[in-house]
Amino acid sequence: MKLQLFSSKEKENVFLDLEPGQTINIYLCGPTVYDHIHIGNLRPVIIFDILHRLLLHLNIKVNYVQNITDIDDKIIVRANKEKKTEKKVSDHYTNAYLANLIRYNILLPSALPRVTNYISEIQEFIFSLVEKKIAYQQNNEVLFRIGVNKDYGKLSKQNLEKLKPGTREINKTSKESELDFVL
Repeated sequence: MKLQLFSSKEKENVFLDLEPGQTINIYLCGPTVYDHIHIGNLRPVIIFDILHRLLLHLNIKVNYVQNITDIDDKIIVRANKEKKTEKKVSDHYTNAYLANLIRYNILLPSALPRVTNYISEIQEFIFSLVEKKIAYQQNNEVLFRIGVNKDYGKLSKQNLEKLKPGTREINKTSKESELDFVL
């Protein structure tokens, strides 16, 4: 059977040839757990839940992975504000997120990897970006050079000329470009 999906990357419909019993891998970027989710956070989860259920109905096995970003500037700010550890904050909001999935009868992913379980791999990847001059160190931070990749923003349909600098407070003069961001 064929399943037609829209490809954000290709900007067109693509067809998947599916056979009953086949396994499909799905990845969805999950929440950054510094607060309760809102409908904007839940929208992609609901869309992928519908796809997940459709595939199961068609007897397609689904390996569905959704990450949990459990360390981030927003989590650190919340932890400092509440005088708690980042882990306590992220655990609290991760549990609240999972409770909401259950409450709204959303199928749980096969795996929910936490970013903190992959810090060493992330650091290695960032170091490789610095070596390739895709990122650079400045004032004890590593920043991503968005101008290096002419296709930056293509997948998310963002036009570099229309992008506005981020709101994170760092020494703006230390950035090569106002659009560069901290990794």
